[in-house]
Amino acid sequence: MELIYIILFCISIFFLLFKPLFHHFSKTSNLPPGPKGLPILGSIHCLGTQPHRSLSKLAKIYGPIMTLRLGSTTTVVLTSPEMAKQLLQTHSQSFSDRPIPDAIASLPNLEVSLVWGPSDDTRWRKLRGICSTQLFTSQKLNSLQHLRYQKVEQLIEHVRKLCVSGSSVNIGQVFFATTLNLIFSTMFSIDIVDPEFSTAQEFKDLVWKVVETAGKPNLSDYFPVLKRFDLQGLRKHARVSYDRMHEIFDELIDKRMEARASDSTTRNGDFLDVLLDQWEQNGGSVLNRETIKPLIQDAMNKDIKVFL
Repeated sequence: MELIYIILFCISIFFLLFKPLFHHFSKTSNLPPGPKGLPILGSIHCLGTQPHRSLSKLAKIYGPIMTLRLGSTTTVVLTSPEMAKQLLQTHSQSFSDRPIPDAIASLPNLEVSLVWGPSDDTRWRKLRGICSTQLFTSQKLNSLQHLRYQKVEQLIEHVRKLCVSGSSVNIGQVFFATTLNLIFSTMFSIDIVDPEFSTAQEFKDLVWKVVETAGKPNLSDYFPVLKRFDLQGLRKHARVSYDRMHEIFDELIDKRMEARASDSTTRNGDFLDVLLDQWEQNGGSVLNRETIKPLIQDAMNKDIKVFL
């Protein structure tokens, strides 16, 4: 209900103040077909409460590639594997840039994020190269295979204890905790969740708030002219969670740097050590504290969201 009131308020403001901006919508002849849409709102109403199903129904009418006007934003939607392959593989360079949701824009040091940073930036390319050659190689992942076995064994043991005691198993919670431990072990050589899977709540809540906030319909994305106002407070809420996550990363980086300073031969062989080694080798020109944290955030979000 709150969103409806906000939309109605925005419509009134648009008619009074920004009417010239919407007096004439461009009818680009080479855009794919799509629903005609309403004045101001466009095709937002076509999405409903289950956008994935609505898009599937629209695809049956307009084909595997269609145009939707969401507020003042024109969006081209692909709904088939063939079309996705054309965009992501054949024409990947032409479509490498993408709009950044306003809630995501509050991510600290967004410009060096591998997911959201500009792909034509030299530093972005160097960061990607480091990830490809130092972090995500088959040799590196295979060397950490024992961690995956270890975390699965811990999960099985925990489930076994619950079965013996006759307690129920919260599948989502224990799988999330296992994934969280696996990620932190791979990156920092530590478990962030205790063996009984009971202490992951803060970090889980932080990740969930980020995902939930980014997934909410945001007027700032549909009407970019409203971004400065952050009417729903989504950018502000996301920033609080991002800042706390980066504080945790700072604490882990500080501890590791202190350990390395006291004993230069100490190496855990995890992702953080690799990143710190690259930091030292390049003198901070590509990797430093402010570029490492978004890199860690990107890698973690990729795996964690699956289990939320």
